[in-house]
Amino acid sequence: MEGRIYVPNNRKIKEEILKKNHDLADMEHLGQHKMLEVIKRTYWWPDLKEDIKKYMQGCFKCQQNKVQHQKKAGELHPLEIPEGLWQEISIDIVEPLPKSNGMDAIVVIVDWFTKMIRLKATTMNISSEEIAKIYRDEI
Repeated sequence: MEGRIYVPNNRKIKEEILKKNHDLADMEHLGQHKMLEVIKRTYWWPDLKEDIKKYMQGCFKCQQNKVQHQKKAGELHPLEIPEGLWQEISIDIVEPLPKSNGMDAIVVIVDWFTKMIRLKATTMNISSEEIAKIYRDEI
């Protein structure tokens, strides 16, 4: 903080400093880290870093030219199409639900070939053995 100008808690003054160090043509819309470095050379105030982040999130040009830091998505490999009914399935449990006749969950079984769905009311403390029995009895 030594040798820097302390900026009081005045929104207009802070915005003017941010605008001066970001929006001018010779500043070329600096990234968040570079802008923080430039402003910290001269000014200081509490929450400076957060104010810079908020200011840049509101900058249209910065949002358009934002650098992506994620790896490119890999090649897609579609799943094989099942050859018949109920050969490939998914099972899920929807819970918790409001109690109705003592039941508070639903077992959802979906056939990947036809996208047919079977629903069975159950309780949240259902075991894998009970799910297997539902599959055996319902499918």
